[in-house]
This record gives sequence, structure tokens and C-alpha cells, in this order.
Amino acid sequence: MARSDARTTPGRRRPFGAGLALALGGAEILLVQRAGPAELGTAEVRYVVPLLMVVCGVLVVTDPRRRRPYAVVGVLASLASWVASDLGGFLLGAALGILGGALALGGAPDPAPPGPGTARPAGPA
Repeated sequence: MARSDARTTPGRRRPFGAGLALALGGAEILLVQRAGPAELGTAEVRYVVPLLMVVCGVLVVTDPRRRRPYAVVGVLASLASWVASDLGGFLLGAALGILGGALALGGAPDPAPPGPGTARPAGPA
């Protein structure tokens, strides 16, 4: 029997691309700032904001059911990167972050869990 794979539908692939764009935006900002391990240990805003973007991008991919709150935080961090880290890594990192957050917000709606009154379809398991 053929089983439909959720990964083949376009709406299910969007969170991966969205999370990748958001994480790449944060990584680009860190690379433009030349942030090494010694600098990342300090709690400066210019390093916290892009790290937050990378974490939100990873969480969008790994936890797609809760991607909307992560996407909102990622977009806000992308907007904050314009001020916190030299115009958002020459605007490329901020643009990638905003694009990734917008893609995650515009993805297919999450499937509703079956309620107590709904019957399961009959058939082989």
C-alpha cells in the first residue's frame, strides 16, 4: 500500500527552507562581525541577536508544530540586528532572517489533533 509522505508536499518543505534562511541570516551576521569563540562568550547584544536568529532557525526546522512563535522571535531579532550589529550584516543577514521568518509564518496550517468525538477512519494499520 502506498502511504502518503508528509515531506513530499510543498507546504511541509517550507519550514525547512524557512529555518535554513533564518539560521543562515544569523550566521552571516556573525561572520561579518568576525565573531570567534572568545567573543561569543561575552554577553554583548551584537552577538546575542544573531545567535538568537540561528537558534530560532534551528527550532523552526526541528519543531515545526511550534514554528510560528519561533518565526516571530526570529523576525524581531532580524529587525533588531539592523541596530545591534552594523545594519544587519550589510542588510543581507537581516533580509535572510526576515524572509525566513515570513516563510515560516506563511507555511501550511498545522494539522488539528483529532478531538474526542471524531472517529478514526477504518482500515489496516
